[in-house]
Amino acid sequence: MTEDELLDRIRARVAVSPAWDGPARVATQAEIAEAEHVIGFPVPPLLRRIYLEVANGGFGPWDSVIGVGESAWTSDALDIVELYQGFSTRPEGHPPGMVPVYDVGCAMWWLVDFSDPAGPMWGWDTSSCCFVHALSPQGLTLFAWLAEAHDGRDARRIEPQWVCRPVPVWPPERPPRRTPPPDPASAGPPVIADPMVKRSVLRVPPAGTPRRPAPGRDPRPRWTLRSPNAASRRDGH
Repeated sequence: MTEDELLDRIRARVAVSPAWDGPARVATQAEIAEAEHVIGFPVPPLLRRIYLEVANGGFGPWDSVIGVGESAWTSDALDIVELYQGFSTRPEGHPPGMVPVYDVGCAMWWLVDFSDPAGPMWGWDTSSCCFVHALSPQGLTLFAWLAEAHDGRDARRIEPQWVCRPVPVWPPERPPRRTPPPDPASAGPPVIADPMVKRSVLRVPPAGTPRRPAPGRDPRPRWTLRSPNAASRRDGH
């Protein structure tokens, strides 16, 4: 894909995008010059062409790249110059020329390095590391990043550098068991209990326990069960 083909795709999508209420506005040369004066670096040539010829924002991933100046499309009423000034005043510092252009959400941003005409892309993600190491290179240029957003592919995710925290493993590892499971080959077929057979437990009484009579039998001596007359005849009366 050439640069002109990319601009044609962006122009066609902006024409039907709900990001703009009506025809898309373009930036002026004065707005570009003021941004370069504040940032201290020239706007990358590709981004300059898009701002001046296609749309002053409202393109790229989810049609949400932020514009420049008063006529810019913005997601939070701040253009790239105001966002750059906000990033530059952070206590932990910020490399010069790193301009935020796309708000991913949840304190994550895509930034363009204005110090390089090719516009290398950087990611800002504080959820995976600390503020010092939140900025990380993403290994692609502005052209490749916009081409992915306008050729039907999903928006690329930011890849953090994981300096202060270990890289998470997915799917997460299961904790080891205390005892290893038996080998299915050596255990044989599983034993299935018959639900129709009543289980019986043999209980052995302790030593010295008198023997219990059989069920249904009276434990008293048999002669005590005779009538009084039978007892008198036995005594000779």
